Amino acid sequence: MKLYKIGELAELAGVSKRTIDYYTNLNLLKPVRSESNYRYYQQDSLLRLKLIEGMKKQRFTLDEIKERMSVLGQPFLAGETGKNRPGSIDVNFLKEQFKQLEIQLAQLQPVMSGLDAKQAALVTRQALMQSLAVIQSLLLYLNETAPFI
Repeated sequence: MKLYKIGELAELAGVSKRTIDYYTNLNLLKPVRSESNYRYYQQDSLLRLKLIEGMKKQRFTLDEIKERMSVLGQPFLAGETGKNRPGSIDVNFLKEQFKQLEIQLAQLQPVMSGLDAKQAALVTRQALMQSLAVIQSLLLYLNETAPFI
């Protein structure tokens, strides 16, 4: 598993070390501590950083980002659902999430035409955030399995 020092992570993500510190303090990023108490960040932190920065560009507040990012800590991990090896991504859970997104999008299509622009933007934003959480988990899964492909 690749671990990054804060400077490496900042450079790869295109943000400052101070930004990483701030996100760490907000519990948006979770470092791994070494024996000498240095912070290292796992590869999924890079994906999370890019997702956070993307949401900021879409003008989400940090509170909204934190709320949406909390979804990523839920049962996408197989260790939490009791399947596969601990800490790995549960593929069946991802498949179920994709099915649910498809159903929700199919249900939304007829409703969207009856909404005004502001309501439609809100609904679109909510659907996008759910989709991003699933996509983020899929990226983590692909990253986890890449050495075996």
